[in-house]
Amino acid sequence: MNIEKNKLLFSIIVPVYNVEDYLPQCLDSILCQTFSDFELILVNDGSTDSSLEICQKYQQNFHQIKLVNKENGGLSDARNTGLKAAKGEYVIFTDSDDYWQEKEVLEDLSNLISQRNPDIIIHEESRFFTENDSHCKYNQRFIKNKNGNFEDEILNLVYHDLYVASAWDKVIKRSILVENELFFPVGRKSEDIEWCGKLMHYLKTFSIYPKSFYVYRQARQGSITTTVSAKHIEDVYEMVKEGLEAEKTNSEIVNKAIENYWACNYVVILKDFYVLSDATQKQIWNDLVSWKYLLKKGRNIKIDKVMKFYRFLTFKTLIFFLNGYRIKRRWNKKYRASK
Repeated sequence: MNIEKNKLLFSIIVPVYNVEDYLPQCLDSILCQTFSDFELILVNDGSTDSSLEICQKYQQNFHQIKLVNKENGGLSDARNTGLKAAKGEYVIFTDSDDYWQEKEVLEDLSNLISQRNPDIIIHEESRFFTENDSHCKYNQRFIKNKNGNFEDEILNLVYHDLYVASAWDKVIKRSILVENELFFPVGRKSEDIEWCGKLMHYLKTFSIYPKSFYVYRQARQGSITTTVSAKHIEDVYEMVKEGLEAEKTNSEIVNKAIENYWACNYVVILKDFYVLSDATQKQIWNDLVSWKYLLKKGRNIKIDKVMKFYRFLTFKTLIFFLNGYRIKRRWNKKYRASK
């Protein structure tokens, strides 16, 4: 594929909300790239701190920046606003409290696109707790084919936790998102889950970026991902229910991979079940029991770990066990981030 010089290659969309302490690092890590054929769309989602002023200052100094200032509508609404304003061939979502490492990321992605023209490029993030504690799981080492037909590797991508419910670990052709109206659901928490589940229906080709450039900040105070609310789990339940009932594709392999994807998020509901009120627990219980068929070895590496314990436990005991794991993991994150 020959990339036309007068055609914008990347639209990088950064929703911004009350991140004054982290925003400069995020912007600097993108604006320092050796490849300049991109636009950086900053969507200020009604920030009440100095985030807007920071955006305006950067806009004055960098021609790549397009600033959209809007009333607060949540992460989904901000991403959708950025997507509608985007002009690039490929879209990259980046959260404003995270950042990139290395200056050749966009140049590498450009070369990969020139060679393969994939519908999606998947990359693995590094999880940041402190300056001395940042780690990438690097599961791509288990994938034999790093590019090609999405259908040929989709089961492996889901199994090895490479295709997961995150918007920021994917570089996607904008035309796929716009033509299929793949916008983020407004008003829902954990909106990436639904969006990524629907995206699987439309991908034909893929590539894996070999380096970990995205740094995902963990346990940041004030982050919407730091604590899990009942609203989060209620929304995950609704998304899993809708995903399992959605119309199937023409490919048995893709349908199986999509079911495996929803199985991963079913486990999220079980893990966080006790966050829900007693009334909600009773309301969704029959569905959770009917979905037990999703607990099957071979769907995903995380589900395989769950199955090691489920073979010795009842369903109710498994939920209690996973709740203990949730609490332990939450405190472990806080401890690592405080060191």
